[in-house]
Amino acid sequence: MTLFSTSQLQSRIPLRMMTFAGLALLCHWLLWDGLSEITTLPPPHSSEQKEVTVQLLNVANTATLQKLTPVLTTNEPADTVTHAKAHAPKNEQIVEQQHAPSDSAVSTAALVSPSDTSQPAAISTKVSEEFVVTSTTSAVKTTQVAENQTKQEEVIDLSNLHIVPPPSGTMEMKLVYVAKNLNPVYGMGRIQWTIKDSSYEMHIDASLDLLLTTLRLYQLQSEGNLGQHGIAPLRMTESRRGRSETATHFHYDTKMISFSANANQVEMSAGTQDKASIFMQLAGIGVAAPEQFVSGKKMTIQVAENREAEKFQFVVQGQEEITTPLGKVQTWHVTRPPRPGFYNSTLELWFAPAYHWYPLQIRNTEPNGAVTTQTVTQIQFTPSLEH
Repeated sequence: MTLFSTSQLQSRIPLRMMTFAGLALLCHWLLWDGLSEITTLPPPHSSEQKEVTVQLLNVANTATLQKLTPVLTTNEPADTVTHAKAHAPKNEQIVEQQHAPSDSAVSTAALVSPSDTSQPAAISTKVSEEFVVTSTTSAVKTTQVAENQTKQEEVIDLSNLHIVPPPSGTMEMKLVYVAKNLNPVYGMGRIQWTIKDSSYEMHIDASLDLLLTTLRLYQLQSEGNLGQHGIAPLRMTESRRGRSETATHFHYDTKMISFSANANQVEMSAGTQDKASIFMQLAGIGVAAPEQFVSGKKMTIQVAENREAEKFQFVVQGQEEITTPLGKVQTWHVTRPPRPGFYNSTLELWFAPAYHWYPLQIRNTEPNGAVTTQTVTQIQFTPSLEH
């Protein structure tokens, strides 16, 4: 084996170092040239500048979306914007992601950035049109839901509705009285409604069937005229077992209501009804225009009883099918809940459009839990007296 001398070894080291240094410089130059070609941005497009706009059309969430995603308008060419986003520093991309709209915002807003530079205007127009149609439809639906909710929550004065009283007729009814810890007691009732010219008369009777006799519970009689607000009662009398007859008088010249049971006088509101006439006044809403019955609708009206006159609220619960001796009947269920803070009963009425909107079922629930239900067994109209 031949060994190199010290002088020969020292002469060879600088030569190798120069060789390695030259190779390193060559690799560095090639790498730098390649990176320069990759990072060099293409020249600006020679075509006309395009405008990209983001529109927020969901009227229900406009205030929130404006905070999350403001309207964006840029006059830079579409291809420049695309390349600029692609070559943005990582820290800028992170900031952009942090400020990106949430999923709820994305559903009502869109950022239009065409990637095809050959047809940027066409793509932008198409996406914008689709976005406008979708967002407009969503806005319309949101507005309709809000309007329906407003209508349902709004309390309407009954006198402001169009009312045409139903035709004359007589309705026979089965009565069932159920009290706590007692067996049901059965009876019968009758509602007789008569219209002649521009006046009316109404009689309501209710009685219980006992073993050897019939016990009359109460009798109501109402009479008056047909006026601007539908039924305009003049006088109502009420007779109950074990009590003296009471009368309620309506004075339209002074707009006051007086009572025979006491010296109290109450100011009369437009469209005021008594305990009997209120049934046919509500039925007259459907006779005049069935579309006036809407689920959730609330109506307020002053109702005079034998000692006082207060405003009650009636709520349209919705359509309901009930079973009667006449068969299954489609009805509108209306309730009158107790006044807040008062010891009132709950009244429920089922109006049947197929029978001139007569209340085919009436239920009264007392605060002590006793329930009286009257259901139609027979109904007969009087064509000669129809209004």
